[in-house]
Amino acid sequence: MGKLDVSVVIGFRDWGTERIKRSAASIISGFANISGELIISDYGSSDPGPARVVAEQLGAKYVYTPGDPVWSRSRALNAGFAIAQGELLISTDADMLFSPKSMEVIVATAREAGQCALFLQCRDLPEMMGDDYFAGVSKVDWLELEKVGRLRPRWGMGGMMAISAKGFGEIRGFDERLHTYAGEDLDFAQRARRAGYKTVWVNSPDVRMYHMWHTPTIRTVEESDEGRAAVAFNRDVVYNDKTYVRNISEWRHAPQWKQPLVSVVFSTRDRSELLSEAIQSVLAQSVQDFEVIIIDDGSVDDATRLAVQAFGDPRLRYFHQPSSGISAARNLALDESLGYFTAVMDDDDLMHPRRLEWQLAAITDDYIGSAGSFVNFDNESGQLDLIVSRVPSVAQAAEKGGAPGHGTWMLRTDVMRAIRYDESIPSGVDNNFFLRLLRAGYRVSHCGKPILLRRRHSKQVTAVDSSNQGDAAKQALQFFRFKLTSWHLKKLSEEAAANSWPSTTSREEMLQEVLPYLPDHLVTRDATLQLDEGSSVDLLFDGRSGQQTILRDGEKISSTLTVAGASYRDLATLARLGGQLTAHVSQGVGASRVSWVGAVIDDYVSRSSSGSPIHVFSGSACDALNESATIYSMDDGSSREKIGVVSNVARASSGHTPWLIVGSSAERYWA
Repeated sequence: MGKLDVSVVIGFRDWGTERIKRSAASIISGFANISGELIISDYGSSDPGPARVVAEQLGAKYVYTPGDPVWSRSRALNAGFAIAQGELLISTDADMLFSPKSMEVIVATAREAGQCALFLQCRDLPEMMGDDYFAGVSKVDWLELEKVGRLRPRWGMGGMMAISAKGFGEIRGFDERLHTYAGEDLDFAQRARRAGYKTVWVNSPDVRMYHMWHTPTIRTVEESDEGRAAVAFNRDVVYNDKTYVRNISEWRHAPQWKQPLVSVVFSTRDRSELLSEAIQSVLAQSVQDFEVIIIDDGSVDDATRLAVQAFGDPRLRYFHQPSSGISAARNLALDESLGYFTAVMDDDDLMHPRRLEWQLAAITDDYIGSAGSFVNFDNESGQLDLIVSRVPSVAQAAEKGGAPGHGTWMLRTDVMRAIRYDESIPSGVDNNFFLRLLRAGYRVSHCGKPILLRRRHSKQVTAVDSSNQGDAAKQALQFFRFKLTSWHLKKLSEEAAANSWPSTTSREEMLQEVLPYLPDHLVTRDATLQLDEGSSVDLLFDGRSGQQTILRDGEKISSTLTVAGASYRDLATLARLGGQLTAHVSQGVGASRVSWVGAVIDDYVSRSSSGSPIHVFSGSACDALNESATIYSMDDGSSREKIGVVSNVARASSGHTPWLIVGSSAERYWA
């Protein structure tokens, strides 16, 4: 990145070619004293030829993205930025005209302002200045445009956004969930501000952006139920989603130059077998945008290096150092990390497959990271002990000291580098680190989920070093309370009592959540992956695999890949395929039937009146049902089963006794 001063992206679909040409020419003319590129991102136009010709004539880059049934400005802009080479990234629309010096001034303003996101207030031209007007003029009269243009209110952010490539990558571009109409720029501005990029409005007489008149798109959008629903969804995201990192499970149009979102870091020594299991749990994450940093702190042989290399995954990065201690190893990991966030792990623990997803969702405005709860498990018996940690805060720390479980931390990497682990103390370094973090004024949220499975065994550090750990904790608390008066401690104690615990599900539900993800020697699990339309998988698994397709009245509604007796290695393989992955403790031979019947019931109930009884017929009984029934079938490649569902048994002519289901979901039925 950074080969050019600026990259400007225009995103569109089925837009007037002459309008695009005018907008593009006004942008390129502003590159006189800076190095810049224009990228025309055509997101699925029915005829891409004319826009491609315009790009060639003007010397712009052209990228065409076919196949998406809906228009999404977010995806169109991201598709353009995926090939951008500029230090500064600017997004705009195909109906905007920029005055001659605009690009140069915007770049200069960005450099002067530092870490910021820039926006430009649009000037709307009157109805007379549409396509016909500009087609009849050979040269734009900028003075006339200045005279008749009217400033648009800033609520919508105006139609131009600029941010550094680094900032764009950190918040993962425009939110690709947004589609059809509106909200992208405002959402982006809010997220950039939450991530520490101040909002800067470009205010210079040399910078103007004029909107060429055309029939407002919103009028067309609001003519359909689907359009109104999309606008309502976008508005809900803009106003209610307080996260700032998006596209975490899937970033369709990610730049090749992006850095990993998360660095998962291990420090280890001579525990290659346990480390391999821990790494497998990382590779099984629902969020695959990560790297894994392994610091080998003086292992006596090559077993650790060979164990890491055996994965053959380029996201794993191994570093060896002479034995220097846990703090030095962790600091080296911070120095080598490329991720925006760092997730800490011990080499003998396991992640829940949704750990990264849950923690990223908990990082909102004013928080630099998140922590979570964990489950201790006995490595021999599998006995579980749930530890629900308190919400981390200054008040909580001042009362009792301590920190959330070290292996549950996910914090911004730059903040961790600023705090660093104290290499002068032999024990309790994580507690010391976290108390200094809080004392420095940083805030950490709690995701409320059991994100870590912590192995209890005879060789873990807390077991062999418990005395030193306790002494270190006392010293860290004394430091934290330094110069706090009894009045301060009383007030902090009251605050801690009022805001102690995170919002969670029941303890039983939390334990059930982690049970399928115990090590392979303690549990037998079945795993299921929802596949994309038309997907077919031909991979080798340790468990028994099978693909299952469900049809409703002959139309395919879902396809799943199931692996019975799935190993952790199988979970990692499935996670790399993408899609929704779930696992449960194996229930035996009938489990697959329960699974597909449950999916059918969920589908039917979701399309029926809430709470109405439904009747389910199986096998040959389906043949006697009348046309009011919905017929589902399941094909697993070797056999085909059939189920008929009706809302009123009186309407069915079958003489067979059906199942009667009253409720709102398959989950409630099977419970």
